[in-house]
Amino acid sequence: MPDHIYIKDETAKGSLICKDLCNELMQYQASKAKTVFYKMFLSGMKYENRLKPSFESAEDKQLLVTYDGDAPIGYVFSSVETVTEEKKNQRPPFANKKMKGFYPDWLTIPTKIADLGNLYIKPEYRGQGLGKELMNQAMDWLRQTQDTPYLFVYVSNGNDVSKFYESYGFKYSHDVFGGLITAYIQDHQN
Repeated sequence: MPDHIYIKDETAKGSLICKDLCNELMQYQASKAKTVFYKMFLSGMKYENRLKPSFESAEDKQLLVTYDGDAPIGYVFSSVETVTEEKKNQRPPFANKKMKGFYPDWLTIPTKIADLGNLYIKPEYRGQGLGKELMNQAMDWLRQTQDTPYLFVYVSNGNDVSKFYESYGFKYSHDVFGGLITAYIQDHQN
């Protein structure tokens, strides 16, 4: 990486520093959606209803930000949470009870899980290995979390990054809410 591009742990600063990047990511995800319904749903996702509440409610978290000089150009947010029966059964209004939620049916409740989320690099900075470096640092932190038997990553409909996550040991788990999101899992017990 050039000297003017660097990664910094900004967890203590809070998530507001990533507001514009998060909104770009949400727009990107909506643009990739394969159906009009998914596009409409994902278009409603913003910093205020996605990253901010996830960051604020996380039991443990890490926010890594990539900078070009003083300008944020990418980030990854990772967290740990306890999945309760209530969280396991949460569904958006459009999802019926037959649709699988964020967690697989076999997941024993309560349990702590680790979650890798919101990996994003501005388009003009892609192809330089910055996403891989963010991912490597996030995975190092996630592997050190205690009592988290599983690590999940959730990919929005149409965002074809499965090979990237598979290269880190993730495997397909299940479709979330009828295919709006695809869940990938890594056994974090080993």
